[in-house]
Amino acid sequence: FATKATTTLKQQQLTLLTIMSYPFELALRQYIAAFDGTNNISPAEFQTRFDNLYHQYFTFLPKDEKAMAEDGFTTIKSKEPLTREEVFEREASKLANGTKMTLIHFRKIGLDCIDIKLGLVNGGEDSTSTVRIVTTITAGQAVTSKEIDESPESNLFFPTKLMAAKCASAGYKWKEFGTFQTNHGLKTNM
Repeated sequence: FATKATTTLKQQQLTLLTIMSYPFELALRQYIAAFDGTNNISPAEFQTRFDNLYHQYFTFLPKDEKAMAEDGFTTIKSKEPLTREEVFEREASKLANGTKMTLIHFRKIGLDCIDIKLGLVNGGEDSTSTVRIVTTITAGQAVTSKEIDESPESNLFFPTKLMAAKCASAGYKWKEFGTFQTNHGLKTNM
């Protein structure tokens, strides 16, 4: 049986999860709203939404590239992480091309870790795709995101990949502790 103290602790933990992720979710939804396929947002407004969503030290880890070798074996080549500036250029290009973005799901999978799935419709090409990323947040912004491979070949290991991304998030937070004045990643000038 759950005691009153246990129930109160769980409520406090849930409240903390909500408080930590709410500014990020709000910034994400505002950012996604820019990708309505019409490209009717000013570059300055797009930059503001990007800045609200992504931390100044943001890093994006794309999924590994798979290729069939001549011997019939699949080879995996790791892609280099993208910097914040490279992500901005890529996203600005998508916006300019009239890409439409929709949020499929937004799930909290840890204190500071969010599982996000987006639907993309490329403007002019009529091609659709989905992107799944696990994002670590700090101070209400994305500080690192890892793209998750959802292809049929990798579905056997999908839970393992999601857990590895979540563990990487915990590792990042462990490194972050002690870096800032608080554990929320807020720098104060004292």
